[in-house]
Amino acid sequence: MLPLQRKQELIAYLADKGAATLKELSLRFGVSEMTIRRDLNMLQRENVIRRSHGGAVYQGEQTQIERKEPAIPDKEASNRAIKGRLAAYAARHFVRSGDTVALENGTTVSRMAEHLDHVEELTLLTNGMDTFNLFRPYANARRTLISSGGILREKSGTLVGPEAENFFARYHADTLFLSALGFTPEAGFTDPNLLDTQVKKMMIRSARKVVMLLDSSKFGQRFLSPVASLQDINMLVTDQGLSRENRAVIEESGVELHIV
Repeated sequence: MLPLQRKQELIAYLADKGAATLKELSLRFGVSEMTIRRDLNMLQRENVIRRSHGGAVYQGEQTQIERKEPAIPDKEASNRAIKGRLAAYAARHFVRSGDTVALENGTTVSRMAEHLDHVEELTLLTNGMDTFNLFRPYANARRTLISSGGILREKSGTLVGPEAENFFARYHADTLFLSALGFTPEAGFTDPNLLDTQVKKMMIRSARKVVMLLDSSKFGQRFLSPVASLQDINMLVTDQGLSRENRAVIEESGVELHIV
């Protein structure tokens, strides 16, 4: 198990149990108590847990942090028409012939792949299986599709881990199209899984410009792992369900807001 995978499962285990001893966690995850102690020290610094004598107590706020990641069919069914509209708008307005673009695998961003046939020359970088499959019919000698390597995370349909992170460290995109499962002004854009967010952070570093696609139902939700802050993105594309309060926060940040 990769350290980030262990960290993710450790948080979920403590959130479920409420508390656990070092010995219990060592047996549960098949690593030494010293390794578990290092993991707990890191989680304490992130204010996820509180160390106790010989163990740890979970202190995440269940009302604010969503512990369960929705299944892909549930994600796809949610606000499908709005997501399609956002994807089509972003593809038509922000992708030009000759661009190198990076697309992640969210159910909004991946659908952009179906709306890029108007671009004669394009290089597309992705770690998403859905994005790859949707763009594949449009790939040709002038529309190049490059996929990262990595470990397949079945629940999100993404390739994650060091190979995926190193892939995006080696390439540079003109524009990254990104999404998340939640946004609050305090936490920024968040997702449930650490392995996915680590790759997304590397994608952000590799791009000259970052466009966030987020339907309005995601505002007010907060998940475990930060993806980005408003300062990390250049544009945000959303729908007319955006509240007045969130609109003010985004506009005051200097992010270019597009309401479709």
